[in-house]
Parts: sequence; structure tokens; C-alpha cells
Amino acid sequence: MSSFDTNPGNQSRAGSLASLFSQMIRLPILAIVYGMEIFVKTVHGFQQLADQSVDALTEPAEAAPLAPQAPCERPPAPADPAPALTGTQDQKPEEVRKEQTKMPDTNLNDDMLKLVRYKILFVKRDYEVAFQEQEELVFDNMTDTAFAAWKVAEFIQALDHTVVPHKWMAKHYPPGRREHIEHGNRVFYIHSLPEDDKKYLRVYFEVLQRYTREKFRHDEREVEELENIRRILDQRLQGPGGAVATGGPPAGAQLAQPDVQPGGKGGKSPGIGG
Repeated sequence: MSSFDTNPGNQSRAGSLASLFSQMIRLPILAIVYGMEIFVKTVHGFQQLADQSVDALTEPAEAAPLAPQAPCERPPAPADPAPALTGTQDQKPEEVRKEQTKMPDTNLNDDMLKLVRYKILFVKRDYEVAFQEQEELVFDNMTDTAFAAWKVAEFIQALDHTVVPHKWMAKHYPPGRREHIEHGNRVFYIHSLPEDDKKYLRVYFEVLQRYTREKFRHDEREVEELENIRRILDQRLQGPGGAVATGGPPAGAQLAQPDVQPGGKGGKSPGIGG
């Protein structure tokens, strides 16, 4: 046996070298194994991430939870309608008049018989006048413009019989007015208006009532006229005593014969000079 084998120091040194050598061989193996574990875990993580992405694309998205909504407030109830007019309720006179006001009926576009109230207005500044109100039964189908033109023309034609208003008398208008003495009093009639002032004439009117107009009996009147004509012809054709008159001479009448002289020429009638 050598001295190296029997020396205790040499034996411990050899054990240390063997342990070091085994650790040097073991360390790379452990590093490889640890690296493989990390690689496997990484691959597994990528696989889970890929599965989640595929699920997110193929499955519908879950609805997000709705936030709690505030309770909807109901609109305020409308105010009660205005109460009917009674003697016990207090209302302003202006409100009462507004409720009772109605738009005038100015529609003349029908074939009914219409009772129309109208008045002529003169609207020239400082000469404004409303003439006497009148009423008319209108049976024609016409527009309001046609009715106004009709009444303005009628008013102008009647100026010789229209008294000059007091407001115009104070202003000596119109210049063409005429003076008449009636029952000992002086009366002024308009007579005529200046041509430029006729454009200030207006017509206010409203339809008061409508009535159904009786149908025109044209056929019946035709039959009556034809019967009257036949009756007159019968009376003219009948002679005295009810005999029917003809186109010949009356019974018993003698026809005058011409005086025929030899040679075929007629003679002269008696009493006619040659």
C-alpha cells in the first residue's frame, strides 16, 4: 500500500474532488431540466391564450350589465280646462268677450239663398266713414271679391241719392257735392267722388243665414207656354160659330170675273179710268 492511500488528508482531498466532479456534471443536467420545464410552461400559456382568443371570436359577447336607470318622471298633468261661464264664477270682461267673439261668415261659394248684411266703408285718412248698413238676398255663387266689386259699383251709381256725411260736410268734401232743397231744408248729396278717391272704398259683409232655394221648374214652364201657344192657334183657326176657318172664300161669296173681250184681252174693270 502506498503512502497516498494511507494518508487521511489525501483521502479527504480525493473525496472533495469526486464531489466537485459530480456537482459539475449534475449542474448542466439540472439547468437543462429547469429550462425544459420553463419552456413547457411557456408553451402551455401560449396555448391557453390562443384558446381564449378563439372562444372570444366564435362566441357572442356577453351583454354588459346595464346601469340602473333613474325612475322616469311623469309629466305634470295638464291644467283643467277653463270652466264654463256661469253667474257664480269670476272672469274678466276681456276674457268673456274673447270667448264669445266669432269670425264672420263671408263664404258665398254655394248655390243656396244667402241673407247678407253689408256696409260700405271709406278709409281715406281723416275722412273715414261707415255708411248705412244694408241687407241683401244673394242667390248667385260668387267670391267675396266679386261681391265687394258689385256693391262698390252699386254704391257709386247711387251717389246722386246718397247724403253727404256730417264729417265730410265740416271738411267741404267731396268737391262735387250737390245741394237740394227738400221740405224747406238744405240737403247735400255726394253726387260724385274724385277718381283717385274711389280706391278707398271697401265693403264689410257677413252671411247671416242660408236657405235652400227652390228648384227652377224649367220643364213645367215650357209645357205651360206650349199649351198657351196651342190654345191661341186653336182660337184663330176656329171661325164664327165654332166652325174651323179655311183658306177659301166664305160661303155664298161670289168671285168677280174679269171682263174678257174678243181677242183674248181682258177688259177694264168698271170704275177704273183709262
